[in-house]
Amino acid sequence: MKNLLKMGDLSPAELTHILDVADQLKADCKAGRTAPLLAGKSVALLFSKASTRTRTSFEVGVYQLGGLGNYMNTSELQAGRGEPLKDTARVLGRYYDCVVWRTYRQRDLEEFAELAGVPVGHGLTESAHPCHVLADLLTTRERQSRLAGRKLCFVGDGRSM
Repeated sequence: MKNLLKMGDLSPAELTHILDVADQLKADCKAGRTAPLLAGKSVALLFSKASTRTRTSFEVGVYQLGGLGNYMNTSELQAGRGEPLKDTARVLGRYYDCVVWRTYRQRDLEEFAELAGVPVGHGLTESAHPCHVLADLLTTRERQSRLAGRKLCFVGDGRSM
């Protein structure tokens, strides 16, 4: 099991591998031959804050790969009424193969990942947005042909999270 909680958790080889796989999946999709890599898998898309692009990209991506992406707003779950984080993590970990969470605090995401028992993806916290960074790196590599030697910085949307 591997979580994606922050970019610093990825080795250079893992980062390159992720981008290479993304390149191939993008080319396959464009050619109309997307493999059902997530067939029979379910992904909980847990959102504590509003989203357009992140939510849509995960929902469509999971669907295109043959899986079930289930969007959940935390305010509509027991977590919104004060259920402990550990209970939500354990319940979702029993039903889903993976959880992506867009939340406010990095600390909560990391605790959730320790308890869920399934891979957890980072959909945005106050400190980072690794999936967005990966998408930006993919675009930069496509347009500039390389990442080596470049200095990049993710700033965010400039609003308090």
